[in-house]
Amino acid sequence: MVSFASKKTKSFLLVVLVGLSLVWLADGAAESTPTAADVANSQVDMLPAVKLKEGVDLTSDANESSKKQIPILMFFSMEHCPFCMEVQEDYLKPILRNSEYDNKVIIRKMRIDSAGTIRDFKGNERDPGEFSDDYNVSMVPTLVLVDSQGNKIVPPIIGIANSHYYSAELDDAIEASTQKMRAIAKR
Repeated sequence: MVSFASKKTKSFLLVVLVGLSLVWLADGAAESTPTAADVANSQVDMLPAVKLKEGVDLTSDANESSKKQIPILMFFSMEHCPFCMEVQEDYLKPILRNSEYDNKVIIRKMRIDSAGTIRDFKGNERDPGEFSDDYNVSMVPTLVLVDSQGNKIVPPIIGIANSHYYSAELDDAIEASTQKMRAIAKR
């Protein structure tokens, strides 16, 4: 009987020891494993803060576009649109942080649900919803690249068809627009 009790006791102690070890390891791992919030906060701390400028005075932007011979990217969005937020945070803000784009494109956020007005390319005050109709914007996010007169240069990018290729699609559209504007200016 004594040997049975000691085997039972040994088994019990082994189970308790293994259980305590697992709890200890899990507790240590939880302390060292960063949460999504930790990662997001550390990335925010590492990246320079940038903000997309609202497209409220396109006549001023048109002057800069003409002078630099670069397109204006109008980012049509709405306040509570999660896909718009994705485009803004994952694609447009990185462009703003990259100085290589300073002489390639002017980016403006066009909030179609805004209560304010937009000064269009002709200097007229316009309702954002009406203005978006000029560019056949029927869903957001939509990116439209235009010249200094507000003429479309390349087909718009509507929605996010494939997030794996979106960045390349955006870069290609910016590059093609910039080249077209500079080619026209040389004539």
